[in-house]
Amino acid sequence: MGEWKTVYEDEVEERWVTLKVYESKDDEEDDDDDGLVVRVTVAPIDDEPEQKGDEPKPIAKPDAEDNSITLDPDAVEDLEEELIEIGFSPEAVRWIVSKVPD
Repeated sequence: MGEWKTVYEDEVEERWVTLKVYESKDDEEDDDDDGLVVRVTVAPIDDEPEQKGDEPKPIAKPDAEDNSITLDPDAVEDLEEELIEIGFSPEAVRWIVSKVPD
């Protein structure tokens, strides 16, 4: 068994991006490179807080699941295409993909 490890989490083009890689306990013993397994979750950020009383409404946190999109590409190479499909610029796509460990 393994676990998902967050390798990058930040705002990119007004959306919260969380990049995770799957680390398997068998990876250390397995010399076959089946490719890295990645998962990207993209959530909108509420950039206009509503005023209620004295406290502004907090900005959406990465765990806001209402409008989030999760990408599970078959290969890291497919991640670029999937990020472009959901509206990221080529520069943002290169930035996000650069965070995937080698």
